[in-house]
Amino acid sequence: MIREITSATNPFIKHVRALATSKKARQESGAFIVEGWRSIQTLLEHESRQYRLEHLVLAETRATHAPLPEGIDTVSLPDHLFEKLSDVRNAQGILGVVRHLPAPFEIPENGNLLLLDNLRDPGNLGTLIRSAVGAGFSGVLLYGDCVEPFNPKVIRSTMGTFAYCPIHSIGDAELNDLTDRGFALCVTTGLGGTNLYQTAFGKRNILVIGSEAHGASANLMQRATQKITIPLAAECESLNAAIAGSICMFHIQNAYP
Repeated sequence: MIREITSATNPFIKHVRALATSKKARQESGAFIVEGWRSIQTLLEHESRQYRLEHLVLAETRATHAPLPEGIDTVSLPDHLFEKLSDVRNAQGILGVVRHLPAPFEIPENGNLLLLDNLRDPGNLGTLIRSAVGAGFSGVLLYGDCVEPFNPKVIRSTMGTFAYCPIHSIGDAELNDLTDRGFALCVTTGLGGTNLYQTAFGKRNILVIGSEAHGASANLMQRATQKITIPLAAECESLNAAIAGSICMFHIQNAYP
């Protein structure tokens, strides 16, 4: 059954609007929003330990479309009211409210992890999450002052793949545990590293992508097991963080001895 809301002052509408615009609201409530049917369908089809779809919000013109999932609280809004909740141009008229259920960080026996060091751009984070899933990485680690992973622009950039990817914020204690367990810290650098395609990788790697402006922090550079550089033509000084990270992930995942 679909319930209708027509007032912008309704408490539920205020809650959803806060989730769309406020990091504080997302953190305090433990919830965030996803827009578009692809992401919502992923949540419905993939049983996740970390995410649970709690509400569906539909624009009035979308509410007549079938089928809709059963057992999910579903709300229909006038189109003009839905537009106030969405920051997407040409929105599909459907969004979900998702509960985040934090899971403890577990160190995989083998595999590769992506560590993002002070990454600030939402689009880059979302794209790197998507690439990590595509490359078969075991998870994404946020280190330092990274953009919030549940920012709507981040979630949108993942194209629904966030549901498949464990995402954890870590500090030096967790990083120490990983390196003590034999994970190599592979730090990317624009100059001076070993050619990516000439580097030997084992079965436990942490690929480090640094901030867009400054690269990896001095702390991680000092701790690096190996420093790697993507060879570029002389005409190109550097690559976007998301592109560089994606290239490295796909290569590392297929470079086991």
